[in-house]
Amino acid sequence: MKIYADNKEISTNQGSNEEIWEQIFSKKEWGKYPSESVIRFIARNFYNAKDRNKISILELGLGTGANLWFCAREGFKVSGIEWSKTGVERFKTRMQNENLSTQIAQLEIGDYLEKLDNFKDESFDAWLDSYSLAYNDIEKTKQIIEKAVKKLKVGGKFFSITPSLYNDGFKEDKNLGYHQVKPTSGSDACTGVIRYCDEGDLRRLYEGKNYKITSIKIHIQKDLEKQLNELYIIEGERYE
Repeated sequence: MKIYADNKEISTNQGSNEEIWEQIFSKKEWGKYPSESVIRFIARNFYNAKDRNKISILELGLGTGANLWFCAREGFKVSGIEWSKTGVERFKTRMQNENLSTQIAQLEIGDYLEKLDNFKDESFDAWLDSYSLAYNDIEKTKQIIEKAVKKLKVGGKFFSITPSLYNDGFKEDKNLGYHQVKPTSGSDACTGVIRYCDEGDLRRLYEGKNYKITSIKIHIQKDLEKQLNELYIIEGERYE
């Protein structure tokens, strides 16, 4: 397994998104540490909790578990869904090696829309999505979000990172669906079919009858020649 590898080196970009990500996770070290935006979200909302062990965090698409590792290390209970068996096994091994396994409440392998049914309604203080929902079409993403919101306690928070239309690699393919593409360039190359968003899409996806967006930030990465990435960082809450 390579410590670092470009996805183009190890992914054939063939098959389902599930198959492609299984290939990626099994062939390179991936995602050991969370992004600053995840750390800030958790710290801002939950660092002042009287008993962190009573705060429950759910992640949609945990990958190899960087975000949940951080949350567990900070004393929170963690649960997650991931479609890659390899990703989950690598997370569980890391947690065992670092004596953090007791912080894991529940892990599910499979499709988010199906596996969310295995979690109790109104049982989580927050759910996280770090780029994973973007690998679903817009209609399915909305269904997943609606179901995930039901798992939040009233007042619970949600966090999502998703790419904008200005991400390098976006060239919409009408054969794939609305704002979807299978990138061959940019940081998303060789990772399967991904859906990009504009601001209208964000409102459609992350707002509903009992949940709302509380913050949208834009993270832009450029070099001297062109823009490389533009990501939306969305925060919201369930209000009833």
